Amino acid sequence: MFSHRPIAATLCLSVLLAGCSSLPADLGRHDVEQQLADRGLNLPEARRDPAPSWLAEPLSLDRAIQLALLDNPELRATTAQLGIAAADVYEAGRLANPLLSATSLSAGGEPHTQLTLGIAVNFTDLLFLHARTRIAAAQFDSARLTVGNAALALAAEVEAAYRRVAAAEQQAQLQAKLAQAAQTAAALAQRYAAAGNLAPRDLALEQAAATQAALAADAAGLERQLARADFSRLLGLGADDDDRWRLAEPLALPAAAEDSVDDLLKLAMATRLDLAAARRHADAVAQRYGLTRRSRWLGDIEVGAERERDYDGSVHGGPSARIALPLFDWGRGRAARGAAELQIAEAEVRARELDVIHEVRAADARVRDARQRVERYRTQLIPAREDVVEQTQRAFNYMLVDVFDLLATRQQADAAYTGYIDALRDYWVARAGLAQAVGRRLPSTPASEAAVPLPVPAPTAGDCGMAAMPDMPMDMPMPATADCIPDPASATPETAHEH
Repeated sequence: MFSHRPIAATLCLSVLLAGCSSLPADLGRHDVEQQLADRGLNLPEARRDPAPSWLAEPLSLDRAIQLALLDNPELRATTAQLGIAAADVYEAGRLANPLLSATSLSAGGEPHTQLTLGIAVNFTDLLFLHARTRIAAAQFDSARLTVGNAALALAAEVEAAYRRVAAAEQQAQLQAKLAQAAQTAAALAQRYAAAGNLAPRDLALEQAAATQAALAADAAGLERQLARADFSRLLGLGADDDDRWRLAEPLALPAAAEDSVDDLLKLAMATRLDLAAARRHADAVAQRYGLTRRSRWLGDIEVGAERERDYDGSVHGGPSARIALPLFDWGRGRAARGAAELQIAEAEVRARELDVIHEVRAADARVRDARQRVERYRTQLIPAREDVVEQTQRAFNYMLVDVFDLLATRQQADAAYTGYIDALRDYWVARAGLAQAVGRRLPSTPASEAAVPLPVPAPTAGDCGMAAMPDMPMDMPMPATADCIPDPASATPETAHEH
């Protein structure tokens, strides 16, 4: 009968322990939010209004990151992995269902059948329940860290894409103005040629330059379109939303100072979530290997109770047990597999540590190189080009150079501005990559990144200078027009363009 107290106690204890298992609170999302907040990234609350309402106002970088964290499908899929890891924790803390057995035997000539009923639980599951739960919890921690790292990586990608869009829009506007200026120069050359004051070769050169500028403007327009599409994709927006948003922040000047690479390395080793996830995974593998070694000789053990009613109607009952004897399988395969898995996990941690060091150093080098290029453009090349324009304008006023020399120097100055925009873009993209390599917001990140205008070229004599371009976040020069150019009919062959 089922009155054997030790067996009953065992079954009751099994039920109690299994009932204590539960899913992690909110599937670990609060812990992920805290990890990200400690690294300078705040997760948004669930949005109630639709995404288009967020796009009505100019889109700041912070708002763009918040939108991506809510709607990016890849991040949502990664976050859903928390549910799988939480389910593993729950299942690890539950016992296998008890086994109910029934046997009915009959014998010839006997009025009754022999009926045997039994119930049993896997005692091995109960024995290692706590260890399995610890291992699953370690894997769950690794999953939480992986989700946090994915959110940080997405934020860095959004920032880099934001900077690319800002640069692409400024380049598209500038290249359109340059194409307009080149077309003006070509039209002017056509007038000079019609008046007999310009050789056919020189006319062809100006027309080719205008075509080249138009091609550059077309390429800049395509780059702008592709950059906006990539940015919308990161934010989880559809193709119809590409033209519904506009950026609130143009490119800004570099940060006041850069962080020490040694400090960044220390910070990265302490805060990189993917490195922490690899370490936690290695801990789980080590615990699982230890459990395998301890239990390699121990097979499945089932304990329970049976009740038997014999042919004559008498009833018998008592405890039952079944033990797997390690005669053929000594667990060597499981132990060898566990040792290999541990070696792999430890090697992956070491590889991840080396990757962190390399990524931080490489990203820091890219930031410093881009910063140096920005400074060279801002303090050396652009002022020098503007000085050349000013000197050429003066020479033109005294009829020492022709109009095409003046236009050529202006175009060279404009090319310096396009290079400056590219350098600023590379700098801020590199900063986003460095933040991702460090695993958190950079300490040197300014509280606000107010756009600083580009150097404004000094007005040149004769009003052939370049006025500020409309709709540009940074003060850019406008291409020169032919308003200050003398009538080609009054020019002489000596004052016409000659190469």
